Amino acid sequence: MTFDAEAPFAEILRHEDLRTEEAASHYSSTLWQLQVDDSLIVDYSTFELADSAGFEAEALVSDDHERCQAEAQWLISQGARGLITPSPALPGCTNLTLFGPRVCVPWSTTTELASSIPAQRLTTGHPPIGLTKRVRYFGRPEPLLKAYLATRRAS
Repeated sequence: MTFDAEAPFAEILRHEDLRTEEAASHYSSTLWQLQVDDSLIVDYSTFELADSAGFEAEALVSDDHERCQAEAQWLISQGARGLITPSPALPGCTNLTLFGPRVCVPWSTTTELASSIPAQRLTTGHPPIGLTKRVRYFGRPEPLLKAYLATRRAS
């Protein structure tokens, strides 16, 4: 999940290595809006927040998911229900990862179970034109991380 409308498309373009407008135009997805109780969501939405929590900022956007998966397991063991992180596919955007299974319930539902997530369909469509040029594909450096590391070293 993401907080930005373009980020879910960027994540799939990155994952599926769809690098051209032609390839991207063949992909279609439904975007949903969710109501999430954020009381047990860990915030690593910036490299600074991750570092201050003791988690290596570089791991947040690494092409290797092993360190993030280990951190997720540790957070789950501590009672966390999710994690906010920078999008590895679209620099400047933010993702929300929810841990465990979820059940979609109507938008106006008052939830009583942790697994219930009020959701509503927003739209179904293709990635925006021009997005393939802004996606950070596997193997490419993350520009915001590079800038963050430069300021951290200068301090």
